[in-house]
Amino acid sequence: MIKIKSHDGPARLGQLDDTITPTVIDYKSVKKAECVKMPYKIQEEIAEEYVKQTIELAKNEENKDKYAVIQGAQYTDLRVKCAKELEKDGYTKLIFANSDELLRNPKELLDIIIACRENLNATTALYFPFAPTQMLAILTYIGIDIFDNSRAIYESQNNNLMTTTNVYPYENYRIAEDILEENINQLNFAIKEIQENIKNKTLRNLTEQKAATSPEAMTLHRLLDKNHGDYLLKYTQLY
Repeated sequence: MIKIKSHDGPARLGQLDDTITPTVIDYKSVKKAECVKMPYKIQEEIAEEYVKQTIELAKNEENKDKYAVIQGAQYTDLRVKCAKELEKDGYTKLIFANSDELLRNPKELLDIIIACRENLNATTALYFPFAPTQMLAILTYIGIDIFDNSRAIYESQNNNLMTTTNVYPYENYRIAEDILEENINQLNFAIKEIQENIKNKTLRNLTEQKAATSPEAMTLHRLLDKNHGDYLLKYTQLY
């Protein structure tokens, strides 16, 4: 359960156990409640049945301190239903399934994350795995609290250097000697940068800067402003 310290837009600076959020965790340390895995593109009737099974499996889990998985494929209503039932069962840390697919479908990503955030308690933490470093600012801005190091490891295994603004093929850009170490350093720097911008109420400035260097972030930014203005205004201080 997160103790919210402050907001900057929908972004939240908080305390989760002994960790300041937003934060990056080691994906290997994540203990998940049992769930039914499903592909992102699937018939709604099948997705609905899998969501029911996931909720039932989570109910039978004794340790509610585990991370529970928000299933529901591309269907916003099913994602919200799953998230609300998991929270009702006592889970306070929820993971978005199919995060890589969501990143390739920005409109659905925004619809799903924002709908879940608005239908859950403010103290429930949302975890978005496998996010590239350059996307952390905009994802935090829309309400994500927890990220992990899985993308940094994946990119290093594919000989790619991941900075806060780009992903470089190491064979052409030999910027660092140890790719994995640098990827992790860049990830940790990005989170610290985000935390400080939230404290200073300048996260929106940071997300706009990142959007200028990332087409994916720019797309999210434009869709966020176009389709979710009320959500932003709800949390944005007016001067």
